[in-house]
Amino acid sequence: MPGPSAANPPSPALPPHRIATLQGDASAFARLTYPAYRNMLAPVGIGTVAFGAWIGDAPVGLILACREEGRTTLLSVSVASGWRRCGIGGRLMEMLAAAVPAGERLTATYSSRLPARAAFEGLLRRCGWGAPVLQSMRAAGTPRAVLDWAKAHSPALRVLRSYGLALWRDATPDDRAEVEQLIGSGAIAAEFSPFAMAAQFEHWPDNSWLVRREGKVIGWMFARLELPDTVWYHGAAVRRDVEHLGPLLLMFHRVHQVAAERLGPDSTWRIDSFPRTPAMLAFMRRRVAAFAGFVDELYRVDRTQG
Repeated sequence: MPGPSAANPPSPALPPHRIATLQGDASAFARLTYPAYRNMLAPVGIGTVAFGAWIGDAPVGLILACREEGRTTLLSVSVASGWRRCGIGGRLMEMLAAAVPAGERLTATYSSRLPARAAFEGLLRRCGWGAPVLQSMRAAGTPRAVLDWAKAHSPALRVLRSYGLALWRDATPDDRAEVEQLIGSGAIAAEFSPFAMAAQFEHWPDNSWLVRREGKVIGWMFARLELPDTVWYHGAAVRRDVEHLGPLLLMFHRVHQVAAERLGPDSTWRIDSFPRTPAMLAFMRRRVAAFAGFVDELYRVDRTQG
C-alpha cells in the first residue's frame, strides 16, 4: 500500500537528484515507508524491489515492491515533505515499471481510507496504470444501528416474509443435500461451501443461519458471537438468481437481533473481509454502509508491462 503524502505547492522544476536501485542496508530510507515494511530495507532481500531518490546526500524518495510468482506488487511510494509534487514520485514509478519484465503484471492495492488516496490515484493514472477495481470491504458497527435502521425501513424487511430462517445447527439431511445441490449446480460458488469449514461452524451454533424460500434452501450466513461484546461474520452466500431480492438483508438483520439480545445493543459487529463477489459487495455498499460506523474498501490497480 502506498505511503501517505500531504499536498504541497509544486516546486518550479524537478530538482537535481539521482535515483538508483537500493541494495544492502537501506535503512536510511526506512522513514519513507510504513513500519511494517521497514525490515525489508535492512538489508534489502531477495524478492524486494526498491529504488531510492537522493538530493545531494539526503534520501528524499522511496518506492518499494515485492516480486513473487511472476507478479510484482507495489507496497509503498513516498517522497519527503518539501520535495513532493515536483516529479520525483513519477520518476520512481518509471524506474519500477522499467524493472518489471514485459508481459508481467504490476499490481497495487490500497484502502479507501488512505490519507493521500486522491494523490496516489492521480499518480497511477499519470503513470499508465488501469482503473481501480473494488476487491473487498470491511465494516463495523453496532446492533443498535442495524435494528434502528430496520425499524425506520420496515418495508425493506416486510417484503421478505416469504422467506424462512433456521439455525444451521438444526439443518436436516434434506437441507444439507440441497446445499450440496446448490454448489454442485453452480448456483452458489464452491468457495462459499459451508462444508469446507464445517468443523468450525459446529462451534458457532448460536448465530449461523440457513434461509429458505418456498421450503428450499437458497443461502446461508455464518456469524460467531465472541464474548464479551463482538459478533464476527465468517461467510455468506445466496443463490445467484435471488441475491438481489433481499435474503442477505434478512439474515443480517436476524444476526443482529441475536447479538443485541445476548451481547447488548451497543456491542460491536465486524465484517473483517469478503472476497470480491458482486452480490456481497453490492449488499455492503447498498445496505451495510448505511448503518456501519466504519467502512473500508480495498482496491486493486494493475499495469501490464508492454
